Amino acid sequence: MAQDTSFNLPGLPFEIRALIWEATLPPARIFHVKDTTMTSRHRIFTFHRKHPPPIALHICAESRAAALRNGGFFLAPEPGTGPWFNPKRDILYFDRNQRHILRTKDGHSWICGWEEVLHVGLEWRAWFRDVPRQTAPGDEDIRRHWRNVVRGLYFHMPALAGIHYVLPRVRHKGGVTWGREPYKSEQYETQLVHLPKGTEIPWAGAGMGIRNAVHNGAAAGNAAPGVMVIPGATEGSRTMLTMTTWGDIKADMERALEEELKGDEDEQVSVLDWTLANEDNEEEDNSKCVFPGNRLPEVVGWWLLRQDAPREAHPSVIEFFL
Repeated sequence: MAQDTSFNLPGLPFEIRALIWEATLPPARIFHVKDTTMTSRHRIFTFHRKHPPPIALHICAESRAAALRNGGFFLAPEPGTGPWFNPKRDILYFDRNQRHILRTKDGHSWICGWEEVLHVGLEWRAWFRDVPRQTAPGDEDIRRHWRNVVRGLYFHMPALAGIHYVLPRVRHKGGVTWGREPYKSEQYETQLVHLPKGTEIPWAGAGMGIRNAVHNGAAAGNAAPGVMVIPGATEGSRTMLTMTTWGDIKADMERALEEELKGDEDEQVSVLDWTLANEDNEEEDNSKCVFPGNRLPEVVGWWLLRQDAPREAHPSVIEFFL
């Protein structure tokens, strides 16, 4: 007698069926912000790459309900204008060119749906472009800088559970020396791999722009440890470039979050407006973040890989490793 191998999904308890539908949902994805645009009623994000919606949205009413319990179209609520986004898994990602979008507009959150985002990622250049000058890893001033950056993120995304530092592993020489991804890289699928704490990143000169921070092929993620000399920079004919590690940066960011949670109400925190490129104006910000449930967000570092991108043999493109 032949064995019956059919699967009776409707006969299972609802809780089991829900878990099965949830297992069909996509894994964590990167939503790389390209720009914003205005629809008939809302300003919404546009993205470099369109992710297909989960198949569960189209199978039956129960599967669709499971997909909408775990995600939604809140980044663009008008039909057909935006992606399905799972806030528990997916990362809203800003590169250096789009970090201006994080700038406060008229005292309120002005882009549709990003108050629902739980995980935000910033390209390493977005973190470093406006690091206050004359600071170093471990300094109190740099922790104040991180605190100011986090306040800007929380203004628009108050439910944040994860703050992600993203370092592309294949980078192109140009514009910002060994800083940006190769041309049209955004069209390829992304993969994130945990960034080792020992990954070396140049620090001194970051406040003047990364173009002054790297010389003769040495670059973030691959440069020699210790100190490098950069001819023709700010102090006379040369300046000293100090290397730091992702582990040190992560520790400073976590310490800054702890200080932000504690409050420091008596401290007048002078901060650099990190969202405004090429400006040195300072402002007083005595506000503080309100972390949901008094739980600090997780700080995570990633290598960003694009597996399908062509590996062109060209001296202006380098793949970096620890």
